Amino acid sequence: MFMELVNVLTGKPFMTKFGVLNGYAQFVINDDGQAAMVPFPDRRVDGVVYLDVDDESLAKLDAFQGNFFVKEEVSIEGEGGEWLEASAYCLKLSRKSLLTAAEWHEDVYHEKYLKKVLKSCRK
Repeated sequence: MFMELVNVLTGKPFMTKFGVLNGYAQFVINDDGQAAMVPFPDRRVDGVVYLDVDDESLAKLDAFQGNFFVKEEVSIEGEGGEWLEASAYCLKLSRKSLLTAAEWHEDVYHEKYLKKVLKSCRK
């Protein structure tokens, strides 16, 4: 999830660490360019881990994700080889029919969709 979006949803900045989640991939699931992460052998997702997220902020992030996703406990390989335990929002198996064949790309989402999402969250 983009830092700008996390800040708008929670009203708080969080420290982050870069990491890689092995064995997962992201695909587009709707016309708004939304990503869905799913287990996928021999693939990886690059991203950030948000540190020290409080319960109130987690509840806001959970509400934003809605009923399409479930939090899974995952191990993220951080820079320098350290391992970070984290929760990741993954598409529920019952919703896998929403997956498209289109791989999700951060730069495309940022360019085409993020401003619209941020605007709707600020209302």
